Amino acid sequence: MPLTLIAIENAVPAGMITLADRDFDGKSNLSPWLKSLYVHPFHRNKGIAALLINRLEQEALRLGCKSLYLVTEDARVLYENSGWQAIDYVQTSFGLADLMTKALPETPLA
Repeated sequence: MPLTLIAIENAVPAGMITLADRDFDGKSNLSPWLKSLYVHPFHRNKGIAALLINRLEQEALRLGCKSLYLVTEDARVLYENSGWQAIDYVQTSFGLADLMTKALPETPLA
């Protein structure tokens, strides 16, 4: 790790997401992390973020991960819609953020 996935639409990069051992310094005991989810504004509202999240979860499962963590200031609903749960609040340089987790299934995701 890290592992970065890039979504391509019509031969153009549309978004990206990263799986990393570490992300948030205040929670160094937690690993691995979903981080750096970004979808270019032109490609938003097409389901690309959800596809990237799902594909990253598949890769994490393939690598033997049992659960994932992330910190988000403004995308809690997006992650909740993908089965993530808020477990705490943390202070970031941008303000208060949600610490979220998702337990991965023991069988590969569809």
